This record gives sequence, C-alpha cells and structure tokens, in this order.
Amino acid sequence: MSLSHWCNTPICSKNPLGSASTKIRTPSVRLANPTATHYISCEHNKQTSRKEASNVTQHVVDRRNVLLGLGGLYGAAGVAIGAPLTPPDLTKCHKATDEFPTPHKVDCCPPDYGKAKMVDFTPPSPKDPLRIRKAAHKYNLDDIAKFEAAIAKMKALPTNHPWNYYQQATIHCTYCNGAFDQLNTKTLLQVHGNWFFLPWHRYYLYFWEKILGKLIGDDTFAIPFWNWDAPKGMYMPLMYLNEKSPLFDGTRDKRHYKSVLDYRYSMGAPNPTDPKPVVTNNLEMLSSMFKETLNLPALFMGKPLRAGENPTTSTTAPGSCETLHNVMHQWVGPTTSPYWNMGNFHTAARDTIFFAHHGNVDRMWDIYNNSRGQRHEFSDPDWLDSSFIFYDENEQLVNCKVRDCPTPQSLRYIYHPEPIPWTNNRRKYKKMRSAAKKKSEGDSLKLAPVSEFGSQPRPLTEPIRALLQRPKISRTKDEKADAVEVLVIDGISVPNGSTARFDVYVTQALEGLVGPDIGELAGSFVHVPKAHHRSSEGKEYSSLELGISILLEDIEAESSKELVVSLIPRDGDVVVSGLRIELFDVDDDDQEEE
Repeated sequence: MSLSHWCNTPICSKNPLGSASTKIRTPSVRLANPTATHYISCEHNKQTSRKEASNVTQHVVDRRNVLLGLGGLYGAAGVAIGAPLTPPDLTKCHKATDEFPTPHKVDCCPPDYGKAKMVDFTPPSPKDPLRIRKAAHKYNLDDIAKFEAAIAKMKALPTNHPWNYYQQATIHCTYCNGAFDQLNTKTLLQVHGNWFFLPWHRYYLYFWEKILGKLIGDDTFAIPFWNWDAPKGMYMPLMYLNEKSPLFDGTRDKRHYKSVLDYRYSMGAPNPTDPKPVVTNNLEMLSSMFKETLNLPALFMGKPLRAGENPTTSTTAPGSCETLHNVMHQWVGPTTSPYWNMGNFHTAARDTIFFAHHGNVDRMWDIYNNSRGQRHEFSDPDWLDSSFIFYDENEQLVNCKVRDCPTPQSLRYIYHPEPIPWTNNRRKYKKMRSAAKKKSEGDSLKLAPVSEFGSQPRPLTEPIRALLQRPKISRTKDEKADAVEVLVIDGISVPNGSTARFDVYVTQALEGLVGPDIGELAGSFVHVPKAHHRSSEGKEYSSLELGISILLEDIEAESSKELVVSLIPRDGDVVVSGLRIELFDVDDDDQEEE
C-alpha cells in the first residue's frame, strides 16, 4: 500500500512522517512548564500563569464546582468562566466591521437566524453514501460541468435564502469579523487564531458541500480540493480561471494565474523566476510543520480558547496550519486594500476557490490526525463540547459539536489518495541549502555582537536579531518526548485591516557573536485583514509559538546554551513585544476520551 493511500484511508494508525526522534504521545490539553503556564484548563486552575495571560485566565474555575448551561457562563459577580464555547444569542447579531476606505459597518447577519428553531446535529449514518473529494487539478470536463452546475444553482437562489451563494459566503464574515458576541458577554465570537479554526471550517465545508449536492440531486457529490502541497498542485487550478465559468472571480491577483505558489510569498512580491527551488522550499516547510507539532497539537491546531476569553488579545496564537493557510489567501487575493475577495476574511468565501483551498487545509488536518493514530488532538471537554451553528441541507439550523467531526470519515467523506512528496524532500533541501552556504563561506567569518531583545516593544521596521537563552541543553530522547521546545514571540500587533508578514530564523551563537547567515526558517507570522467592532486602539493583537525541537537537531545546536533568533520583516506595520524560549510540557494523561 502506498504512503499516500495509507494516509487518506479511514484506518491509518502509522505515522507517515517518520519518527524524527519524536515519540508520539496523546496530549489532552496543552500545558507549559510550571514556571510559565500558558494553557490553563479548568482542571489545572491552581497553576499560575505569566502576567500577560493572567488577565484572560485568572477567573477560570474547576468545572466540578459549576453547573454550566446555556445561561450559566457567569457567576454571581459576573465573572467569565472557562467552559466550552456555546452558540450565541441568535437574536443579537450586530453589524461587523471592515476597514476600507474608513472603518465602517457591514451586514454579516445570516437571514432569520433569530427566528429559526435550532436542533442538535446528528452525524451521518455509516450507511450513507461516501463522498470522495478529488484534487482540483485532476478534474475532468464532466467533473467541472457538475461542479459549475451546482454553483450556478446556488447563485440563482433568492438573495435571502440561507443556501444562496452569498448568504453562504456571509457565514464566514459572521464568525470572523465580529457579528456575534459570545453568549451573555461583550466578548467577540471568533474562530480564527485558536483551536476552533480547523473544526469550524470542517463543518462549514461539510454543509456547503451537502447543500450543493442537494441542489443538483446528487448525494454523492463532493467538492474539489486545491492540492497545493504537491508540486503539480502548486498553481492556481485551471478550472477557476475560465472567465465564463461561475467559478471565476475577477478580484484575484492575475500575476499568479500561471506562477508557482511560493509559501514565502509576501504581499506584492514578484513571481519567482525558477519554480524548482520554490517547490523544494515549500515541501520542506510542510515537512517541518508536521514534525515540529506532532507531540503538541496546539502548535498545529491553534491555542486553546474558552468561553468568556477574549480572542483578540496578544495571548491568542494561531496554529502553524492556519498560518500557512493565510499565505494562500494573500497570494490569491489582490495586492491593494481592501484586499477583496480572498485577501480579506470579510469577503474571502465569495471566491469559490476559498472552498478548494480550505478543502486542502482540512486534508492537512486529516493527514495530521492520521499521523497521530486518529486520536482527538485534545481530550479537553472545553474543546470537544464547544459548538457552532449552521444551516444544513434541509434548511434546518443545527448546533454542531467539535466532538462530532473528528475525522472526514465521521462525516462520510474522504480525500482521494494523493502522493505526499514532502515526506521525502529532506535530502534535496539539504543539498540546496549546502550549495547556498558554500557560496557565502567567506562571509561566515564576519562575526558581529548580538544582544538580547530587551524589555520594550520594538517596531519591526528592519531585521531584529536577538540572543535568547535556552531553558535546557542536550535533552535526552525521553525529555524531548515529555516537553517540546518552543520559541514564543509575544505581543505582536498590526493595524486593523492591514496585511503583514515576518519570517523567523534560528541559528547558533558563538559566545555572543553571530555571522551573517540567519540560519534555518522556524516559521512565519502571516496576517490576513479582519476587523472587529471593538478592536483595541485600531490594532489587532496576537502571539506566535513555534516548535523548534527538530530544528535544533538539524542545525546541531542541542548543546548550545544560547540561540540567535532573527525576525525578518516582509510586509506591513508590525510591533513585537518580546521573545523567549520555553519548554511546553506534553500532557501524558492518557485518560479515556469521552
């Protein structure tokens, strides 16, 4: 059985990514080391957090002492309680915000949400037809014709129909631009930048697909995915470029119609002249993303967010999968503000390619889940019991829990097996890097002093190189399995409605000195515009957390007490508040999942 088939079948217990000196555990919730607790579950309320996280989590209490219901998110003093996210008050949808040309209100409220009766989602029966999603670049003429017919029918529906194409697109704005507050709070409801990103979008695509199938009377209908993780798929799929097709969107960046997709793309950058090194770099970034996150799902999925917690503070952090997904939004969308359609979360789902893109994002989660033996990434009820609302293919408003969408198979769809070339790209990448280093050997002797980041926020108007102390050196294999070494970039701020990107590189220090080589790419911060009606001081805040355990093995820096971290600005007006390296404990409590 081929690797690609193994990792896209309903039963996949092996790790397709190899061990990479990694011992796979089953973390139920993400915890930092005792000196800096960043992820505090209700069962761990006695641990202390860093000052920056305490404002959000200081009122979390033990769930055993609280009776939680739809109206029970507040105690007598009106203090928010950590708990599963529940559907908002459907009668209180308000205007969302967009920033162009000046901050103004936009209507992202779905029709009749406040009047509809809501029922709990029932997962499909194992006897229901299995839908098979295929790679967009492999669609034949019949496949394209069927897909176009379904989209045309959706676009022809009355404008106030919940299945209407643009009403369906509005759902993304509803959950991403602040149209709802969390229940009984003044805290925004947001599914980006946290552990809800992947399950919410899985449901979103699931119902979109089911509605399209209903419109054309085909219960086996499946949507395409944009196979951007394979070399032949790293181009905009041709079926979306036909100007006479209902799949076409004229707002896309036309420069990229025939260009290879570069994962290192920054807004407005020129097209690569040689696609081969771009493809090699892309595949290496994918490989690193999976290997660095296998032991700690929050690095892949996003940081926990519980009911009552503010999703727009600097204590939130997207997972590496979401960060990579942001690149495609920028690459497809236009280069000028307001970046409609794909380049702005308010309008992204108006472009049909959005759903192909998110099909592959969902497939990345499936591959990741298979690599970990198809176990829940988190066994924390605050994740599993959180829920979202959607209109289904029967025009019924349904309440969907995270626990009911753990795999594509649980929703009766799968991805057609495709090769996974980034699992055997390492040799080619190292050869390319070695050749590049050889060209700059003379420069490696030009050493310069490097200092710590400092205690004050710094604008990223030029590269920042900072010396960081590691919490522990020369860790054993078991120690690496028990805790992941994580580079944390704190207090990242960007102006509302703007794009931004910076790349993060890591290399060794030589007694407080560093050469011109910035080292290996550890990850990136990529920001797609989204705005909220209560964004603080016109800025959006976040943090970035990057696993570096495998990277340190690759650059032979495991015995180094200090590292040099380089922040390389690529786009946007960015301020960074701090850098540090910590060990995040892998939760070894193999409790039974509910």
